Amino acid sequence: MANLTITNVDLGSVILKDGEFRDDLLTFAGAATVLEGTILARDSGTLKLVPFVKGGVTNENGIPKAVVTYDVVAAGAGDESIRDMVSGSVRAERLIIDADGDGSNVDAAVLDQLRDYSLISIDVQELNILDNQ
Repeated sequence: MANLTITNVDLGSVILKDGEFRDDLLTFAGAATVLEGTILARDSGTLKLVPFVKGGVTNENGIPKAVVTYDVVAAGAGDESIRDMVSGSVRAERLIIDADGDGSNVDAAVLDQLRDYSLISIDVQELNILDNQ
């Protein structure tokens, strides 16, 4: 008898409801990928988006103002055109801090900062993902 293969199908998105979006430029320092759910800040000097830095103080990079709703890939340094979410409800468990590559440091303080800019995080239990453990 063959071994069973279990596949998890993830149909969720960081967007939950009532999203408002804006066309912006995201600045990359080099070749990189910014994942869906990554929190972004607006550089006060260039007014372009940059990855949010928890506790950051350089050009307002520690103030979260938007969320990426799909993976963005850059081949090198420069700006990439994106459509970011600037208000609405997002899934809290899908938010990412770029430096970590995951949501392990997205705490209540970060969620409060997002709320200040109309990005409301909601805890959601995914029912479309198989739990095989």
